[in-house]
Amino acid sequence: MPMYRNGGISPWQLVLLGLPLVGLGVGVPAVMLPSALADERAYAAAAPCPGGAAQADTTADCLLTQRAAVTGKNITGSGDNKKYFLVLGFPDGTQQRAQLGKNSQKKVETGEPVTVVSWRHEVREITTRDDERLTTRAYPVGSYIPLMLVAVMATPLGASLLWMAHWLRQLRRTGRSLASTGRWHTSVPFVTAMLYGFAAMVAIAVAPSATVAAAAAGGVAVGAVPLSALAWRGQRNKAGPRAARLLAATGVCAPVAEAVIPARVSGDVPYSRTDCDHLVLGPAGLAVTPDAQGMSWRVPLPVSLTFVRLHRGDAVGRIDGVSRPLLVECRDGDREVLIAADRDQVPWILGALWPQPQGALPYVPPRT
Repeated sequence: MPMYRNGGISPWQLVLLGLPLVGLGVGVPAVMLPSALADERAYAAAAPCPGGAAQADTTADCLLTQRAAVTGKNITGSGDNKKYFLVLGFPDGTQQRAQLGKNSQKKVETGEPVTVVSWRHEVREITTRDDERLTTRAYPVGSYIPLMLVAVMATPLGASLLWMAHWLRQLRRTGRSLASTGRWHTSVPFVTAMLYGFAAMVAIAVAPSATVAAAAAGGVAVGAVPLSALAWRGQRNKAGPRAARLLAATGVCAPVAEAVIPARVSGDVPYSRTDCDHLVLGPAGLAVTPDAQGMSWRVPLPVSLTFVRLHRGDAVGRIDGVSRPLLVECRDGDREVLIAADRDQVPWILGALWPQPQGALPYVPPRT
């Protein structure tokens, strides 16, 4: 059974994660932000209601200020979904609930007289007897902030996941893998999206108005794009020299006798098998086998297998008997083949390949 990068997340799974995030980041603000901004402008422009008039008795979009008393406190929900309410009693005998934050509810005691400001039949502000102004969850000023926070975090994060899906799809179509091309192709956009989201959230939270918040988020984006491009270019330029240094430090040693080592061969090739976790190496070349003694059947690796470069084995999964993995990238025609083995065994693998890698020094065994 050929084994071809069966582990890890699939492109379609990334699409299923990314699309809802992009839809959330774009759709929710697009639908709710205009009304939130309109309510904020209307509240800021509203005049006080005529003295002695109840809001229900006037057609004016005004701010109604009334005296009230806290007749009770309610808490609904549980865990992180708790909601905190004050029950307010008015002189005419009516009552109304107002939702506040947890800390705000603690600042008011039952029976305490308060002054409330209502707008469009909802309590928006509460002033305590100590003249501390508390805003309720219905307070419209700044209601754009959560919507913009959703936009700057969900949209770039979802877009980075969609880029990952596209990149993984391209690799699978061309027979490549992240282990050989470099995980920076996906990590740089993802980390950029996360850092931009956090920086833009801070900028929006401290901005005094929606216009300034939008400009601040755009400014952060203008700075994030070139920084991401520099990081991308830096990782790309480091990849070749890093592989060359690793090859020079590992060395090459042609095997003079047959040996069996723990190793894994993966690729879209017939000798990449899930039931073979050992590699036979010797003067005659390489072969995969399921037997740690090499006494069972073997599937030889072709002489056309050509070394490409050496990679660190950070992304290699667990292999029994391999504690310090390295990844040998090879090509069999137009197909990629990856050999994962312990660092101490890689020089003999490189020595068994033909032609042997260029730029590698002779392997010197460590002194014991």
